[in-house]
Formats: sequence, structure tokens, C-alpha cells
Amino acid sequence: MDYLLFLLICIVATFSPGPAVLLAVKNSAVHGLRKAMWSIGGNVAAMITMACLSAAGLGVVISASESLYHSVKILGGLYLIYIGIKTWRSSTQIACMQPNTLDGVSRYKLLGEAYIVGVTNPKAVIFYMALFPQFIAFEHSFAKQFVLLTLTFAFLSFVALSMYAIAANKLSVLLMKEKVSKAFNRATGGIFIGFGLSLIASNKA
Repeated sequence: MDYLLFLLICIVATFSPGPAVLLAVKNSAVHGLRKAMWSIGGNVAAMITMACLSAAGLGVVISASESLYHSVKILGGLYLIYIGIKTWRSSTQIACMQPNTLDGVSRYKLLGEAYIVGVTNPKAVIFYMALFPQFIAFEHSFAKQFVLLTLTFAFLSFVALSMYAIAANKLSVLLMKEKVSKAFNRATGGIFIGFGLSLIASNKA
């Protein structure tokens, strides 16, 4: 197993902007870094779930069944659009929050929101099904190798999302003005809607 190559691919994949990155940035800027970490935890949990489902063969089912693939893809896209509309219409003014600031938004809600975004993306399953077999030597223990690859990917994702969240939190002081906050919400919401539409419209990979 060429672990260094796998590591490089994971770094590129986890640091590439996507729905999980945008969600971490939005939650950190709006709700504070402490609560954003729960959102990041939800995404990592979803990642591990999808990796396990891939290992169980769900990726093969989704790849083989076009109707199932498109159903999951549409659900995931609609959920991203829903988040985008909520963010676009939000009147929340972004504040420079301290770690112990409470804004009334449940950390479990943020965790669940990120988890749903993660598990309703069928491309994650396809990605694991395509990537993992390239780095697993079947003459050795499959379970040990699978755990190593999964935890590596999950850890790097946690690091990447945390770095994005920290940066967003540091810059939140620039977003305290109402006009800037409104523009941020609309820009973020628009990007979420774009991700959702692209997920629905994209061709089967």
C-alpha cells in the first residue's frame, strides 16, 4: 500500500472547497468556532458512515442502480438548496463571538445538519469505492487497512475543516456590519444553492 500517495490524495480532497467546507465556514462565522466544531464533527461522522457503507458494498449497489443513485443525489441536492435558502433569508448579524457565547442554536442541530449533508452525497460512496481499493493489498488484513485509510481520511478532513473554521472565525469581526453580514448570508446561501443544483444536475460519475 502506497500510503504516502494516499495521504497526498486525501490532503488535496479534504482541502478542496465543497459543501462541508462552506458549512464549516458559515457556522463558524455565524455561531462561533465552538459550535462550528460540532458541525465539523457531524461531517466527520458522516464520512466514516459512508466509508463503512462503501466497505459493505453499498457503493456497488448505488453504482449499479441508476434510480437509487439519482434518488440519493436529488435528496442531497434538495437539502443543500434548503440550507441555502435559509441562509439567504437569514437576518442574523454576524458577530465576533467568544468560544463560550450562546446564540440559541443547538450544537446538536448543527451536528445533525452537517451529518445529513454528508450522508446524502452519493458521490462520497463512489469516491471511497474508487479510491480505497487502489491502496488495499488483499493478501493482508482488509479490516486493518480499511480502518487505517478511513481514519486517515477522517483526520485530515477534521484538520482541513477546522482550519477553514478558525480562519472564518478570525475574520468574523469584519462581518459585524449589517450590510456586510447581509451580503455574506446571501453569498453563502447562493453558493449552497449552487452546490445543490449542481449535485442534482450532475451526470452520474
